[in-house]
Amino acid sequence: MSSRQLRKIQQQRELERQAKLQAEEEEESDDEPVVTTKPKPSLFANLADLEDEAEDEGEEKPEEEIVQDDVSDHEPAPTSTSKKPKKSKKKKKAKNKGKEKPAEDEVHGTGADDIDAALRELDIKPTSRSVAADPVVPVDLEYQRVCALLGVNAQHLKVANEMRSLFGKSAVEIHEDRAERRARQRPRQQPRQVDLETALKGQHAPGKGLPELTLRRNPLIQGKDDWPKGTTGGLTMEMVDDKAPDGTIEFRFVHDKTYQALQSAFHGYVEIGDPQNLIELLTRNPYHISLLIQVSKIAKDQGDHALSADLLERALFTFGRAAITAFNNKMSQGKARLDFARPENREFWLAGYQYIKSLLMKGTYRTALEWAKLLLSLDLEADPYSMLLMIHHLAIRARDFQWLLDFYPKIKLESPGSQLSSVAMMVSVAYAAMSLRDATLCRMLLSEAMKNFPWLFVRLFKELNLDAPKSIWGQQPRTDAEALITEVYVLQTKDLWSTPEATALLMEIAHTIPKADPDSAFSKLSNDTMSLDVVRFIYLENTPALMSLVPSQLLHRSNNSDADPLPPDRNIFSYPAQRTAIEGRDGPRGGLGDDFFDPLAALARLIPGFRRPAAGNREEQEGAINRLLGEISGSEAHDGLSDDDEDSEGEEDRDADIPPGMMSRLLNMLLRSGNAPQLGRDNNEGTDDSMPDLIDAEDGEGGETDDEMPELVNAE
Repeated sequence: MSSRQLRKIQQQRELERQAKLQAEEEEESDDEPVVTTKPKPSLFANLADLEDEAEDEGEEKPEEEIVQDDVSDHEPAPTSTSKKPKKSKKKKKAKNKGKEKPAEDEVHGTGADDIDAALRELDIKPTSRSVAADPVVPVDLEYQRVCALLGVNAQHLKVANEMRSLFGKSAVEIHEDRAERRARQRPRQQPRQVDLETALKGQHAPGKGLPELTLRRNPLIQGKDDWPKGTTGGLTMEMVDDKAPDGTIEFRFVHDKTYQALQSAFHGYVEIGDPQNLIELLTRNPYHISLLIQVSKIAKDQGDHALSADLLERALFTFGRAAITAFNNKMSQGKARLDFARPENREFWLAGYQYIKSLLMKGTYRTALEWAKLLLSLDLEADPYSMLLMIHHLAIRARDFQWLLDFYPKIKLESPGSQLSSVAMMVSVAYAAMSLRDATLCRMLLSEAMKNFPWLFVRLFKELNLDAPKSIWGQQPRTDAEALITEVYVLQTKDLWSTPEATALLMEIAHTIPKADPDSAFSKLSNDTMSLDVVRFIYLENTPALMSLVPSQLLHRSNNSDADPLPPDRNIFSYPAQRTAIEGRDGPRGGLGDDFFDPLAALARLIPGFRRPAAGNREEQEGAINRLLGEISGSEAHDGLSDDDEDSEGEEDRDADIPPGMMSRLLNMLLRSGNAPQLGRDNNEGTDDSMPDLIDAEDGEGGETDDEMPELVNAE
């Protein structure tokens, strides 16, 4: 008998033994423990049989039939045995549970009692302990609704989607094809003198720029194929605070060491004032935010609005590349926050605002509204860019009237400048109700607005070439704040109210309300409502008629710049270059330029020992000027001494380095009052007025003498 047959016989006996054991298990009582059976043999366990079959090649077919019969005979046995243990195991598990419970109670009885007692205590007094340990902050449902209304749809942030809906997909594709065709037809050997747009485009073959995935999956801006290939240059984003109970998360943009060095070079080039340096630096660093914003303004000043918008899109595209997934998710919920005190964050507001202005020129109001919602949601409480002064008419132009009606009653106006925006918001909400054919709400809001702000409607009627009815006739703004919001609103919405339906409604409401009493009907808007945020909005509007109405001490700050318009009083600096860029412009630097609006401070820098009077005291200022003139006169008398006397005086002459004529000219130029007497007019000899024509053009015939600063006259 071969070894293969012996193994088969052993397997058969083993299966029979297992069947007997299973039959005995069914007859056993429930008190006996479960007997663990050996695993059933697998049909593929005896792979060694294959080798034996190779050895027994000489054997005939009947042997193979015997093997198949053995296998077929043994197959039902494992299946039957596999079913029976399953049933018995289930029964034993159910029965063993009842047995194991008392055993566990004996061992862990005291622990279970303790747990039950703890649960009973928690049922009686859980709240007092939890509140004392960790107070629960109630969630403001109205605030949550406002955040939901300010949630941003990433598809609406991309202007290409609105362009397709306005002009059709084919028109947009034709425009893109023409741009690609011009890029292909561009000669390889370009002349040295190229235009600004060509210099800033990507110098690569079509399809060799940024990856397609990077261009299409940006959450803020859809990239373009002709943009240069490059990285963010060291711009990243990180999470600052995610512990707010209302679900908001604060983020911040981060500059690495390389980006910080480039930012320092940017500020240096800005101080030089040569735009060519900035353009050349941008060609080497095509995705630097500050350079993109600054060169965009240069292109806008040159009338190239298309290039200006393209550079702003590239800047926002870079912000999108640096953004993390959590920011994108919270942005869609209206709960992403940025701290305006950080200069690196303020660049996002600046680029977004300038981009909104370019979108308005294109007529893509839906995209502009979405960007305004994003900028407002980033700091809803402070609204540093006064988006509330703009978002109302963007919603009307985007024909999103229902959103404006839902948003207006839920917004909480807490900042000083929000009182101005509430005026414009109420009138625009009335227009939205009119557009939705809600006559009752429209008439109610319009009547209330016309009673509270009659001076605004007088100005609007004048712009629409309508005669103001008696109820509002003659009403004029009483403060600069009222005049400002009137001019801003009329400038934004006069074309919206120029339709026959709107003008008829205005005339109807104006004839139905009683005559307004300015002393009792409505309160006066104080000039304090023109906060720094409102002034920043007016500065970026760049309308001279509006800029003349805001406080000059806020508008003409010395630390103002196009790269960071009117930075706030509180700043969080991440590295020294940021502090130098802001405090360096704001702090004293030893020159007269920073003290142009304070001439006494400028003269105090020039003259040692000069006592600067208190601000606002006219008598002390006049006394200081007289003392200064006396010092200048004494210096002129001292200038008449002989050379020997001058040598003997030596270093005791404290005004030797400051020519009296120069101080006199500075005094007359800086004060611009004409009250200060002109020195050296009585006698042309012995004076230091080397340039008398700069003081008084009519006295240009006076004799000239040697000046104490010959290098100013003769550079050699």
